[in-house]
Amino acid sequence: MRSVPTQQKFIFAFAGLGKDAMFAMSTIMLYYFNNLLGVSAAFLGIMFMVVRVFDAINDPIMGGVVANTRSKMGKFRPWILIGTILNSIILVFIFLNPDFDPNSLQMFAYITVFYTLWGVSYTLMDIPFWSMIPALSQSQKERETITVLTRLFTSIGYFIVAAGYLNLAQLLGGGETTQERVQGFFFLSLIVSLMFLVTELLLVFKVREKVVVKEEEKISLKQMVGLIRKNDQLAVVMIVVLIANFVLYVTSGMAVYYITYDIGDEGLFFFFIALGGVLQVIGSLCFPLFKTKLNRKQIFNMSIILQMIGFFLLFANAFIFDSMVALVFTLGAFVFFGQGLQMVLQTVLLSDTVEYGEHKLGRRSEALAFSVQTFIVKLAMGLSLGVIGVGLELFNFLPEVDGAPQAQTQITLIGMRILMFIVPIIGLFISLTIFNKKHTLDELQYANIVSSLKERAIYGSDTP
Repeated sequence: MRSVPTQQKFIFAFAGLGKDAMFAMSTIMLYYFNNLLGVSAAFLGIMFMVVRVFDAINDPIMGGVVANTRSKMGKFRPWILIGTILNSIILVFIFLNPDFDPNSLQMFAYITVFYTLWGVSYTLMDIPFWSMIPALSQSQKERETITVLTRLFTSIGYFIVAAGYLNLAQLLGGGETTQERVQGFFFLSLIVSLMFLVTELLLVFKVREKVVVKEEEKISLKQMVGLIRKNDQLAVVMIVVLIANFVLYVTSGMAVYYITYDIGDEGLFFFFIALGGVLQVIGSLCFPLFKTKLNRKQIFNMSIILQMIGFFLLFANAFIFDSMVALVFTLGAFVFFGQGLQMVLQTVLLSDTVEYGEHKLGRRSEALAFSVQTFIVKLAMGLSLGVIGVGLELFNFLPEVDGAPQAQTQITLIGMRILMFIVPIIGLFISLTIFNKKHTLDELQYANIVSSLKERAIYGSDTP
């Protein structure tokens, strides 16, 4: 079979850059609405959480819609095109800043409607985007190459926005006042929407499906829950991955508040998040190196313990050394490196549960693992936004006025430190405990399962 042209591989991967730049815009909405516009943090946190949970539940539905699509453009590209156009328009409306009182019913309704539409329209293109990879080539090696290349571009797109949005908003708005920065965010939404449109349109018109993917039985939410209950190792990994992503999003979401108000230097935010991105990539790349010396459980424990040590020492640094900047960056390195290791490991662990489920239940379903991973990411983000929003409200956070951060009370600063450091420590400890007590699918058992499945295929047995 003909290989995928190099140009098409790069065009597909390049589409990931625009896609995750758009996704990163959703992660800065809490800061934009709360700190700049003065909308209630509690309302935002709860609303974002509810909408994200709804969006996560919506994933299997969208997967079914894509599977049943028949068109001249194939089953994936029509939805990528429709979702991209709608999502780009909706993002601009989100950052349009209507002339409503920040905590009026009109403002609450406006944010809720457009944030919900943003989530639905993003799902329209995100599910078919990733589902398109198996349709590009039957070669496992080519699929892996496309996936790795795409992940590289998605990381670049995400960190351009996630690390640079404060600087970009100030630059595009022409100043540091609240109004100028609000205007800057609007221009940023226009630029990201345009970038998103260009990268996805290139994919739609330049990349073609080459493989007719064998249809899989659609998995409903009810079936998903039933299969997870029966596949105990998938359930364990699912909980562990959920907590890992929750900690990641709490850390990234609280970082701008902690650096701006506790450390007192908003300019450090870009360098802190950039450091995090670099070290997460390094941690991911180091996984194969550690794999030659340690088993998966040992690597998992190391990744969790590194993060816990980093968070604990950062919390101590805040009280003992008044958040010494050099220590914040040094100790943060432990956290980011551990997260990078864990990102690779959680994908590996989820993949292993496919064969485990096939061996135990007699049914193989890669689609379930992909659906679970997408579901978990969205659920974790929703929960993290809920915790941050409600937490900031409980600790009486005061948003900035005319571009100037307000002085926070000592109780508020302590609350920020709890959200930034202690909540992740608690989550990581729970994750560590569950994994070591409940996860039994080690390398030896997995090898035995694969061997058993091969024998079953040879002798034609369908019995689990």
